[in-house]
Amino acid sequence: MRRLVPLLLVSSCGGEMPSSTSPIALASDFQGYETWESIVLPAVDGGTEHSADARTVFINKRPPAGSTGFPVGTLIVKQLPFNTFAMGKRGGSYNTNGAKGWEWFDLERHSSGAVVIAWRGLGPPVGEEYGKSSASCNDCHKAQTDNDSVLTPQLRLR
Repeated sequence: MRRLVPLLLVSSCGGEMPSSTSPIALASDFQGYETWESIVLPAVDGGTEHSADARTVFINKRPPAGSTGFPVGTLIVKQLPFNTFAMGKRGGSYNTNGAKGWEWFDLERHSSGAVVIAWRGLGPPVGEEYGKSSASCNDCHKAQTDNDSVLTPQLRLR
């Protein structure tokens, strides 16, 4: 069973303080993501960092039918050939100037096989890049307001 804990006094990358009721995903929440529902997406000619190569998207749980947003606690992982990124729905007042309620993650595989969080927050920390791009996570995702900032077509809210 997934475990989300409230975050009270830890700031995120980018300096925005989460609300006291925002759940925070831990590395343990991402363990075994490869067993979640998956969607394989083909490479796109001339695509961006996330679409130039074939990739697999994993979701821990789809929202109930008729939802207008993804519920708090939703985790979506995008596995690319050389990077694994994720987004977690925290809700509340988190990321109000970007993809509202969503936190971003760069995941890595430890030598032990465990999934670890390389960075998390509103986007990459200073000195890090979002893959090979200078764009931030919010640059693209916040524009997808009709699907709660989720870009994968197969995860359209119904």
